[in-house]
Amino acid sequence: MTLNSLFFVCLFLPAGFLLQKLTPAKGKNFMLLLLSAAFLAWGNPRDTLLILCSAVFQYFTALQMDSLRQKNRRGLIGPVFASGVVFNLILLFFFKYTGFAFGVFGQTPPVSLPAAPIGISFYTFSAISFLADVKRGDAKAPKNFIDAALYLTFFPKFVSGPIVSYHDFARQLHARDTSFAAAEEGFTRFVLGLGKKLLLADTLGVTFAAITAEDAGTLPVAQAWLGLTLYAFMLYFDFSGYSDMAIGLAKTCGFTFRENFDYPYLSESFTVFWRKWHISLGRWFRDYLYIPLGGSHKGKARTVLNLVIVWLLTGLWHGAAWTFVVWGAYHAVMLILEKFVFAGLKQRLPKAVNVLLTVPLAVLGWVPFFSENLSQAWAYLLRLFGAGGGVLWNEQTLYLLRSCGVWLILAAVCSTPLIKTVFIRLRKTRAYIPLKAVCIMLILVACVAAMVSGTYQSFLYAQF
Repeated sequence: MTLNSLFFVCLFLPAGFLLQKLTPAKGKNFMLLLLSAAFLAWGNPRDTLLILCSAVFQYFTALQMDSLRQKNRRGLIGPVFASGVVFNLILLFFFKYTGFAFGVFGQTPPVSLPAAPIGISFYTFSAISFLADVKRGDAKAPKNFIDAALYLTFFPKFVSGPIVSYHDFARQLHARDTSFAAAEEGFTRFVLGLGKKLLLADTLGVTFAAITAEDAGTLPVAQAWLGLTLYAFMLYFDFSGYSDMAIGLAKTCGFTFRENFDYPYLSESFTVFWRKWHISLGRWFRDYLYIPLGGSHKGKARTVLNLVIVWLLTGLWHGAAWTFVVWGAYHAVMLILEKFVFAGLKQRLPKAVNVLLTVPLAVLGWVPFFSENLSQAWAYLLRLFGAGGGVLWNEQTLYLLRSCGVWLILAAVCSTPLIKTVFIRLRKTRAYIPLKAVCIMLILVACVAAMVSGTYQSFLYAQF
């Protein structure tokens, strides 16, 4: 089941909301756990059983660390924590990277490997956050298994995040706003995210799919740039839309999640870009890997090494392929150059110039991200700059541009805070509430129509 499916929007969501409201306060966490288990089991009961068994392990590992702290046997907490991390990484490696590891050595797995449980990468990071926060004392181990399992399997964030730290989630487990006002705010956010996904990302995806269906080495230059631009917006609205849906659904349940995107295509540097794009992932790598490795406080050479480690792992986290490794290495190089080579120059340039320099380079990084292999990525990059001959554009390029031009302009506008700013200014007027209600209703109707028609739909980040 996905958050943009007709079944989820028209049946699971209203039924789940009603069950939450009818459940007494003391039983709300258990009800949410049941709903989360049902959400996971809808796709694959085997995966649900695996995740719940893993959650039992996480729970007892956290209890053991708390017990050792109370008994003043702190020297054993580290080994217990390490065993928990190793367990989670082995689980992730088996499902997601075994085939890739065999391929590195030119081999194939001796047996057919089972499909990776959906959301396994996000689950693994949540599990490590759970154990790390208990180890550090940032949060206590939950008093019951229900609370631990709810954090690990909470259905709004399970498939594609955002990655919520356990200490943030734990503070809201037994004290949160479950009012109708909070639910209305959450539902509004959910519909806006659904609109981003179905009306923008999926619509742009139709033209992008048509472009990438052709041989990358023969694309007209303008068509290659059109495809890259479409993908940049498509990926942004796909994932930020999902994040909005998850944040909105969590709000209907009383949980407040931090923002996961903050208009990244207005960033003046790669550092800022990664403070605005997939914020929860960057925060996780910073808090649970980069800082423990020493961050930027152990000299230039160590900082460079730490950045390389973090970004190679960030690339691999996204997928078991060399294309993602190259993508991670690309961002590592850009951040290192920005931090140690061009820092002085960038400080002297106006912000607008820095944005115009940064965003195209960040968008170029999406080429290996969407390519099936390095050869395809290289061929696409060559066509972007006209290498290998060919034409600048042709009739098909103009046709594709006309077919998606309006949506492309709308996507560009929606990737800035312009519309949000307009609505903020309208808040104090009498027209705000009816205008907001009409807009949300129109978006919802359009989304339901898109789901019924069965047009192009694919959650890009579901694969991670």
